Amino acid sequence: MKNLLDDPDMDAQLGRTLITAAAEGADLGEALAAAGRVTLGDYDSWWDEWSTTARVAQAAGDTALNGGHSVTARKAFLRASEYWRQALFFIRHDLDDPRLQQGWHQHRSTFRAAVPLLDGDTVVDEIPFDGVSMTAYLFRPAHDGAVRPTVIAPCGFDSTAEAGYLFTAYMALARGYNCFVFEGPGQGGMLYEHRRPMRPDFEVPFAAAFAWLLRQEGIDATATALVGRSLGGYLAPRAAAFEPRIAALVCDPGQYDFVARIQAMFPGEKFQKLIDADPELDAGLEKLLDGPRNIEYYGARKATLGGETMGDFIRNQLTYTLEGVVSNITCPTLLTEGEGDFAAQGEALYGQLRGDKEFKKFTAAEGAGGHCEGLGATLWEGYVFDWLDEVLGKAG
Repeated sequence: MKNLLDDPDMDAQLGRTLITAAAEGADLGEALAAAGRVTLGDYDSWWDEWSTTARVAQAAGDTALNGGHSVTARKAFLRASEYWRQALFFIRHDLDDPRLQQGWHQHRSTFRAAVPLLDGDTVVDEIPFDGVSMTAYLFRPAHDGAVRPTVIAPCGFDSTAEAGYLFTAYMALARGYNCFVFEGPGQGGMLYEHRRPMRPDFEVPFAAAFAWLLRQEGIDATATALVGRSLGGYLAPRAAAFEPRIAALVCDPGQYDFVARIQAMFPGEKFQKLIDADPELDAGLEKLLDGPRNIEYYGARKATLGGETMGDFIRNQLTYTLEGVVSNITCPTLLTEGEGDFAAQGEALYGQLRGDKEFKKFTAAEGAGGHCEGLGATLWEGYVFDWLDEVLGKAG
């Protein structure tokens, strides 16, 4: 579904901001105006327009807060945080780019300016891991210390813990759940600040995060649900396969491994040459970085997953798999999938699950096609959280 822009990559990212309006993360007119000023295909222009809009929202938040208008300030800071996240999206191939560093720091600081103004209670912490720390937020719907079920929402491929509030946490809080978001390797500050690339064994950082969560007040250890969206559709089942205390699992979309994708790109003997790091093949792969769009597209992904060369970057992806561990998942599992989602491997994952499972497809005709159901966020939310209510025993 086209939103506004004739550039498909920019149009898709605009959609990510538009859906945050439901969580006070965007003003539709403000966001559409910013996108409309962008020179299509020009990533510097994208940064300029979205960062300018972010500064305007940030200044509005400061003014409102100084005037005692806390609701206006909260909304302005949340918008500023989302607009800063959007501003840096197409300049992520160079982690030392001062614009990237500025945008990420402002994305975080404006979100934290909003945190004291949110309803409920929020714990902000750093969880020690791999010699550095993973940023974590535990959102509770009230300050009463009551024990509640908790939704754990891992970040996706290019997301942050701060963005997790606008993407999933607000949905959980409205239904009386706690929500826990944190940044693993390759995500947010773990990448931009600590330079830790993503790793396929997500169960390792997850174990540290889950141990931290269970030490917090108000956590029902028998009622934790993993909700993985975007790449979280791989990360969440990977974690659930190693943590039997998880009571429910949602994957949007379900993903099984990266091997099939790579094999489709390198048919026949080319796949073996890839595995063997054939010098001629590897040299040819470097040509994928020709041109500014390719430098950003592949470069941002290479920075996230690690690898000095394009060949190393692609070979790293072969280690991302649930093969051999998916049978360990014992909790009820819901797989959701928007029609045409490029990342979907729901049928492959569904076929390997051995416990209670359900597969829900959303369509473009109902407004929920595309990656993570596109603009159909509310449709997805209603189905998924009603399912969680029933599985976790909250219905009624």
